[in-house]
Amino acid sequence: MMELFNLVPVREAFRDNHWLLPTLGGLPRMVKPPLPVWIPAATARLFGTDNLWAVRLPSVLLAILTCWATYGIGCATSRDRRLGLFAAIALAGMVVFIRQARLASYDIYSTAFCTIGFWALLMMIQQRRWWLWAAGGGAVLGLSVLSKGPVPPMYVLVPFGLWLLYHHRGNWRAWAGLGVALVASIAVFMPWLILAAHRFALEYHGNAWAIWTRQFVRYAAASGPHFMQTKWYYLAMLGWVYPWTPALVAGLLLPFLPSRGDPQPSGAERRGRVLFWMVLVLGLLLLTLPHQKKQRYALQQFPFAALLIGAVWQEFCRLKSDWPLEIPSRILLAVQALLTAGAGLVMGALIPLTMFSHYAPAWAEHYTPLESIAMLKPALKVLGWWGWLLTALLLVLTGIWLWRDEFGRRFGRAFLAYAAGTWILMFTVYWAYFAGAGYQVSKYRIETRQLVGLADGHTIYTLAPDQPWLGVLYYANEIMPTVSAARLEAVARSPQKNVYVLTRDYMKPYATILSRAAADTGRRIITLDRIFDGHVHQDLVTLQRR
Repeated sequence: MMELFNLVPVREAFRDNHWLLPTLGGLPRMVKPPLPVWIPAATARLFGTDNLWAVRLPSVLLAILTCWATYGIGCATSRDRRLGLFAAIALAGMVVFIRQARLASYDIYSTAFCTIGFWALLMMIQQRRWWLWAAGGGAVLGLSVLSKGPVPPMYVLVPFGLWLLYHHRGNWRAWAGLGVALVASIAVFMPWLILAAHRFALEYHGNAWAIWTRQFVRYAAASGPHFMQTKWYYLAMLGWVYPWTPALVAGLLLPFLPSRGDPQPSGAERRGRVLFWMVLVLGLLLLTLPHQKKQRYALQQFPFAALLIGAVWQEFCRLKSDWPLEIPSRILLAVQALLTAGAGLVMGALIPLTMFSHYAPAWAEHYTPLESIAMLKPALKVLGWWGWLLTALLLVLTGIWLWRDEFGRRFGRAFLAYAAGTWILMFTVYWAYFAGAGYQVSKYRIETRQLVGLADGHTIYTLAPDQPWLGVLYYANEIMPTVSAARLEAVARSPQKNVYVLTRDYMKPYATILSRAAADTGRRIITLDRIFDGHVHQDLVTLQRR
């Protein structure tokens, strides 16, 4: 659903030329910056279509750039390029990261520019033309601000600043470079803020900067199913990087353990590992401050989780051939192999349970374990039982391959086996599940267009402060103006025969507004059709002249 908050403004920019300030349903949308609307809309203009493949293409490219920047950070902090390579491959195999990489969401834009900017700031410390790297890094970080506001980059830059204070407090170039980067960043995002505030603040009752920051820095005791009541919520990072979890656990300990490698880590490498740890851990602690907690809010921390994972495998590859594997290392290696093979065994066990389940999947806030298994039913149809069985077999064989290479001390090949397991999961289980069951809104495309067709090309209004549910708004392919009660009465007094209104559930206060408008204008209310898009019921009604 969150993708639709961006796709609707993209469509309105592409089709209705709402470029300067993105709109949602024709109304200014200042709660998010404009860059993730501008880029997909420009791509749609380039290809002449706003189909999903066109508006999602920039997200894929930015995810690739994020992996490239992660590789650059690894190379900038290590004399061994394997660190960057391992980290980039691990990042590309994290399920949550890949999910955002295929969606036209704000988060992948912010993460990509944040990671590239961070890499440039690291290079600023090392290169002669430090001012050029600083200006470039600041400009890219400005694009990150234009992607999702100022707070996500802070989750990376605050730990980076503390690291600089400890390791480079006497390096004047580093601090001068941060000043240059700040100026460059402001030069990138401030012009739009000033222009948008000047043209739209009065009618929108607030400026963009205040709205962006207020969203993320509210200290509140959250409650309800959409909020987490614990400040330890982001320990879930260990699950979000699945199936790289064991390696990340080791990576969180690695900066504080003695090295057994040959060669030993250089001073720069040790400082780099501490940097990755600080950005990940302190960034996640900062992420406990926002009122609302979601996986994608931590996306900018994923490259640094991947760098810690890469450092673990770098350490394994540097082990002396005659050095015995210690018990913790043996446990780590065994768990990784068993986790990969175990995914295949669990999948094989779920096939009969899913095939013979009588539960009919439907959208809900929470599922029982049996209902969760039944949710795999549509995914089972996508691959077929034989496809699932083949996937289960491949995962078991990959786990065996991983075990043999790990304990045969062929760690480079073992890493490739581990990565292969992650991609098997993504191209089969993950893809089939979301294609078959996860994105339920897509199946309402036909119903929505049939509903809109009943208006026979006339404008369909919605009632303030309500808006049509995003799935309906997206698949309707048109703006549905939101009108006040007074404006609705004014429209109803016009000579047109029918006034069409789409309203949620036809309930108070919207039922009252409709009834009053009908009574005051001598019209009658007729319900034409109803649609349930997996979230709410919406009625298309007409105020018809008697």
